Amino acid sequence: MADTVEMKIYQALLIRCQAFTLPAGVALVLPGVSYSPTAQSKFVSVEVHFNRSIETDLSLEMDPIRQGFMRTNVMWPKGSAIVDGYNLAGQLRAHFGRGTKLMQVDTQVRIDEDPEIGVLVTGDTHHTIPLTVRWNCQPQVPA
Repeated sequence: MADTVEMKIYQALLIRCQAFTLPAGVALVLPGVSYSPTAQSKFVSVEVHFNRSIETDLSLEMDPIRQGFMRTNVMWPKGSAIVDGYNLAGQLRAHFGRGTKLMQVDTQVRIDEDPEIGVLVTGDTHHTIPLTVRWNCQPQVPA
């Protein structure tokens, strides 16, 4: 059975996450991986979301444009310098900057706009700094 385009998109995004060099003491928490943080843990959680595809071919023979977003949450403990959390979010933003192209087998995932850092959310033990990376995957043009 051939791998689906969705699987290749997912893999391309997570491989790019794993290529990011985190500061010492900061963990990367990928989807489906169990992690039990403490109140002092510094970590980045990752989620990949697919949005509605866009059909561009009237004959319905070509694949649609697939699109979605990846949310990374920089989780910074209360009482630690929040500026360091924002610095990490900024580095992640640059790592997934506009113009980034990710290849996975025969599938290209593109990031055509700069990721955006969202509003700081303060929880019981951590500050959450969300970063949203919007991606799209153009169909392969038949030969």
